[in-house]
Amino acid sequence: MSQINPSFQRGAALLISLVFMLILTIICASALQSTTLQERMAGNARDTNSAFQAAEAALREGEKVLQATSVGPFNGSNGLYKQCSGTGIECTPPDWNDIASTGWRTASGISGVSSAPQFYLEELTQLDDPLAALDAGKPVKVITNYRITARGFGVSDRSIVVLRTIYRRE
Repeated sequence: MSQINPSFQRGAALLISLVFMLILTIICASALQSTTLQERMAGNARDTNSAFQAAEAALREGEKVLQATSVGPFNGSNGLYKQCSGTGIECTPPDWNDIASTGWRTASGISGVSSAPQFYLEELTQLDDPLAALDAGKPVKVITNYRITARGFGVSDRSIVVLRTIYRRE
């Protein structure tokens, strides 16, 4: 039986295993970073979706307000504004882009978000129904258009969704 002389061993197996371990460490670190990024993206998507649903709920509540028999005066209070060229409070709706702006109306019944969704209503124009002219002898209907602007907040206060719609009322 032949014996291996320790002076002839160079440690190649140790070097190869260390390089292999280094490669595995780099692959694992890359996979961990990718997983962390995907977790963040999923959380942000969930947060944005919550904000969108809250804004949609505020839009629906604004529509319910407009479906009531009497809406109230559009005088710049309680989230009711007019579209006009003046500088009075009734002509100055809140800045939808400024989170600290006041004058919004708070929607109710929404849970699981950082702040309650808000909305305001603008009375745009009153005009005669163009199709009413086709019906001779019938009174002309007056149509009023309203703009509903709603903003919803997500689970964190960093995600905000603003939605806007036009509501037509006869």
